[in-house]
This record gives sequence, C-alpha cells and structure tokens, in this order.
Amino acid sequence: LGSAHLAQASTALLQWGRAWEETMAVSMNLEGFERAYRLRNTADDELLTQVFGKDEVDTLMKERPALIETARSYFPHLTSSTYERLTREPDTLQKEQHRCAHEMEQLAVQNYKAFIGSANVTQTVQHGLAEIQGGLDQLASELEPVKNSLAAFQSTAADLSTRRGALRNVLQQHGSILELLELPQLLDACVRYHMYDESLELLAYCGSLLQAHTARGEDIPILTQLQEQVNMQRANLHTSLVAQMRTDVHLPACVRVMGFLRRVQRHSEEELQSLFIEHRGSFLDGHKQQVEQLRNSRGGAVAALRAAAELLRTHVHDIGTQYKALFPQEDGPLRVWLGEQVLWLVSLLRAALLPSRGVEGARRDSQQPSSAPSSNPRPALLAGTKLDAGSCTTILRQCHIASSTLKRLGAHFFPAIAGLFETRMEQLLCELLDAALLNFHAELGRYDWIPTTALASRSSTSASIGGGSPTTGVESQAGAGGNAYLHPRALELTRHRPLAVFTNDLIQTFNELRQCTLYGLRTPAVQHFSECLTAALNLMRSVLGSQAFQAGSSKATEFTYMCMHFAQILVPLVKVHLETVFGTHAQLDMTAIIASMAPDLLPTSVAEDPFGVDAVVEEEPLAIDETLADEVPADTAGVAACMNDPAADVEPMQANGLLTEPSNEAGAAMKEAIPENAEAPLDASA
Repeated sequence: LGSAHLAQASTALLQWGRAWEETMAVSMNLEGFERAYRLRNTADDELLTQVFGKDEVDTLMKERPALIETARSYFPHLTSSTYERLTREPDTLQKEQHRCAHEMEQLAVQNYKAFIGSANVTQTVQHGLAEIQGGLDQLASELEPVKNSLAAFQSTAADLSTRRGALRNVLQQHGSILELLELPQLLDACVRYHMYDESLELLAYCGSLLQAHTARGEDIPILTQLQEQVNMQRANLHTSLVAQMRTDVHLPACVRVMGFLRRVQRHSEEELQSLFIEHRGSFLDGHKQQVEQLRNSRGGAVAALRAAAELLRTHVHDIGTQYKALFPQEDGPLRVWLGEQVLWLVSLLRAALLPSRGVEGARRDSQQPSSAPSSNPRPALLAGTKLDAGSCTTILRQCHIASSTLKRLGAHFFPAIAGLFETRMEQLLCELLDAALLNFHAELGRYDWIPTTALASRSSTSASIGGGSPTTGVESQAGAGGNAYLHPRALELTRHRPLAVFTNDLIQTFNELRQCTLYGLRTPAVQHFSECLTAALNLMRSVLGSQAFQAGSSKATEFTYMCMHFAQILVPLVKVHLETVFGTHAQLDMTAIIASMAPDLLPTSVAEDPFGVDAVVEEEPLAIDETLADEVPADTAGVAACMNDPAADVEPMQANGLLTEPSNEAGAAMKEAIPENAEAPLDASA
C-alpha cells in the first residue's frame, strides 16, 4: 500500500513538473511574441514615417486610417522581397489592378438586375424613413407643451411637498422657534434694566446656536435676521456698559462693569485700558466744564480754582485708584492721563496767578530816582483776576491737600505750583509797595509842614499811665502787651502825615504778607522793601529840591524831623517786621539805606550813627488845641486812637493801623511750603 501511494505521488509530481515546464515555455513564447510584435510595429511606424513623412502620417491616421492599415500589412511583403522581385513589383501591381477592374466589370454585367433592384429598394426605404421622421417631428412639436406642463407640475408638486414638510417641522418646533424669535426682545429688556449677567448668558447661548448654523452652511433667512438683531443688542450692551463709566461710579461698581466688558470679549487688555481712561476722562470733563463756567463768572476765580483742586483730590484720585485696582500690572496710560489733569490745574493757576509780564521787568521804574513816581507802575494781574493773599492761601492749601492725595498715585505736583504762588505774592507785594509810594508822593505834594497834635496826646497818656517819660511809657506798653515788633517810638511817626500814611501802607503790606508767608518770598521781599525805602528817599530828595526851605525855618526843622524819624524809626520798624514775618534770616540792610541819606537828608555824622545819643532830636512839645482834637487825619487815626483815651486798653490796629495782632491760623497757613529747618513764619505777626 505504501508503494502504491508513493508511485502515485511520484506520477503526480512528474505531471506537475511537465505542466510547469509547458507553462513556462508558453510564457516565454508569449513574451517573445509580444517583443517581436512591438519590434515589428516600431519598425512599421518608422517605415511609414520615412515613406509618408511624420506630418503626413499623423494626417492620414486621422483622415484615412484604412490606408494606414493596408500599408502596414503591405510593408512586410515589401521588406521580405528580393531586389528582383521589388523591380517586378510595379508591373505585378498594375496587372493585379487590371485584373480586379475586369472582374468588377464582369460582376456588374452579370448581376446588374440585382444592383438596380437594390437601388430601388434603397430609394423607397429612404422616402419612407423621411416621412416617418417628419411624423415624429410633428408629434414631438405637439407633445412639447405637454412635456413642459408635466415638468412644471412635477416641480410644483416637489415644492409643495417640501413646503408641507417644512410647515410640519415648524409646527412641531413652534415653541423653540418662538423662544428664538423672542431672544432679541429679551436681550433688549435685560440691557435696559441693567441685568448684565443675564444678558451675557443669553449672548453666549445665541452665539453657540448661531455658530452651529454658520458651520452647517445653511441659508435660513430668519436665522440670518436673528443674528443681525443679536449683534445689534450686543452693541447696545457694550454701549450701556461704557455709559456706566461716564457716571459717578465707585470702585465696586467699576470693577463689576469692567468684568462685564472683559466677558463681552470685544477688546484686548490694552484697548480696555484706553477705553477706561477715555470714558472716565469724559466723566471728568463734565466737571471741568462746570469749573470753567464758574471761572468765567464774576468773582468766581477763587471758587473755580478751589473746585479744580478739589476735583483732582476727589474724582481724579478715585479714577486713578480704580485704574490701579483694574490694571495693576500696567500704569503707563494712567501716568499720561494724570499728567494731563495736573497740567490742566497748572494752566488754570498760571492764568489766574501769573501777571501779564514779568515782575523784574515791571519793577524797573521804581528803582529810578525822579521827582514823581513813574506813570507806568508795575503791571496788575490779567483783566478780571484779583487774588489777594488770603485767596492765595486758601487756594494753595487746597492744592497742597490735592497734591498729597495724588502722591499715592505718583502724581505729587505741589513743587510745580509753588513757584506760581511765589510769583503772585511777589507781584502783590510790588503792587502794594507801588501804591504806598504813590500815596507817599501825593501826601508830600500837599503837605503844609504843620505837625499834628498826636505827640501831645501821647505825652498826656503816658503821664496818666505811669508818670514816666513818653518813651518809657511806650516801651512798657509794648513789653506788657508782648508786641516786641512795635518800635518804642513808633507813635512819633504820626507827627508828619505823609510819613504816617506811608508807614500805615507798609504795615498793611505786612498784614497781607503774613496771610501767605512763603519761604521763597524772603529774599525778594527784603529786596523790594529795600528798593521801596530807597524810592521813598528819592521822593524826599525831590521835595527838598522843589521846595526851597530856609535855614532855621519851621518847615526846614520839620523836614529834618521827618528825615530823622524815617531813619531812626521807620527803617528799624520795617526791619523788625521783616524778621517777624520771615524769620531772623530776613535781614534788611538798614545801615546802607540810612547811609544813603547823607549828606542831603541827614548829616554825615548822624547817618553813620543814627541811634547814638547825639543823634536823637529833642522834639519841641506842642500845645494841644481842643478845637483841633477832632481834626486828626483819617490815615493816622489808627495810630492816635490808642492815645486818645488814657484809660482805654491798647487794642491792635487793623488794616490801616500800626499794630495788628498775630493770627496763628494765618501764620500757620504756609508752613507746608517752608522747609523744616527754616524758622516759623509767624510767632508774632506785623
């Protein structure tokens, strides 16, 4: 059994081997045939190209492909023929042509009846086909309206079916569609009632819904219209949020509004910073307009400047604090905006405080000696702006408070405005000193050199007080009252009306200065008072030159008394007042002023030592005329009032008096503007 199976397996293996060999042989023969066929075709194509030309071959293959195939089948015969056969080939072809023509002729003669019958049948069939084609064309033309009607009916039926399906879908989704259509109205109501959280939630829902519609690429007009309305409500929400920043909104509400704007996702962080600064600045501009209106009103300059400083202290500080809380990482726009607000206040202060031209250029007239004051005195402030020392103090204090508040935001501006107030106070000082010189010149022009009776009243009052000498009585009175700034012989200035009026004007100037005592005014004040005293001496020289005083006459004696009082009483009085107002560092060069009076106004010996024993002039006592008791000049009433009633307490003088009680409140007004190492401006004021 095993041998039989082995023999069968061997036979099968041999058969399979023979089949494989036959298959390989057939495959090799097929490959050889294909190779030979390709080579033959390639050779035929090259031969056709050589015979007919490349362009002609392409044309014949398109127009007469049968000719090309005949040539392909004929070329192997030519290529396999010998030379002799090729030379005989034209004759052979011609004979073949004659033979074919003869056979064709015989075929036509033998079968002419069949050809004629075929031609008749063909003609009959052609006429029948033409009639059938005409009938078909007529039938097609008659059926064309029916075809169009059927097409219209089909399209209408399809539209009706689509519309019916759409209406059925609308009916099923009626509730959802109604909610979608009410979304714009709901958004509008939420925006109008400031329900911003609900508005943003609705916008997020609409955004996801419309985004899905856009992603599908469907053209649904109602959804397109709904998207336009939602975008409009989104813009209304943005406008409403921005409008909130134009109101007096506090920090919590401002943070809430800015959070809503961030959730809208319409602006970047830099754009939000600019938006905040712009619209909070618009809110501030409304208050600025009120300040400008108040400034343009009559007498409202001080109130306008105080309101401007208060605006920086309150609203500008609040806006800066809000910005710091909202954008803690970036404060560049805030610094620029704070600088603009400070510049606005500085511009208001500059317009209100600075004169129309410089102080130094305006003072040159008073420094020139002449017989009369200059007709072009120092300039006043701009038209409609008159700020006294008290107003300057009030404004400066308000500005200092505002600057201290803004210092937390890095906008400390007080050093930038201190110079404006110093310039204004220096201008006011120059105006008051000019007015004093004008009054002094007018009084000198109409003075009759008859002394007043104030000294007699002083003597009687001194006697009733202590029985001592007049000088001792005044000294004790000054010491008891604590008025160390009062010169012991101050009341002797009332002997001559021009000098008394001039002294009162100077003390009124000191009363103004003590209300706004600025550290930077110390040196200019000393200089201006020195120049004013020098100008007064020039006026006295002009009087001496214009009026011829006879030696030994009463007028010459009174003029000498007035010069002595000027040197011994008025100049020291001004020096003491300057030290009282500005501290001991405010030193008036009293020696140079008195020395300049020699030799025409004072003898040289007296000018060198005006306070010596020999320099003191013994004044002749004057008889008191009761009828002239009420004729004391009004400008000297302040000096004489304290001497008319022996039993009366010594009261401080007011604006036109020689004495004025110090005001602690006014004296401390400008302590912020004076360095700590400087002396207190007012312990006892002029």
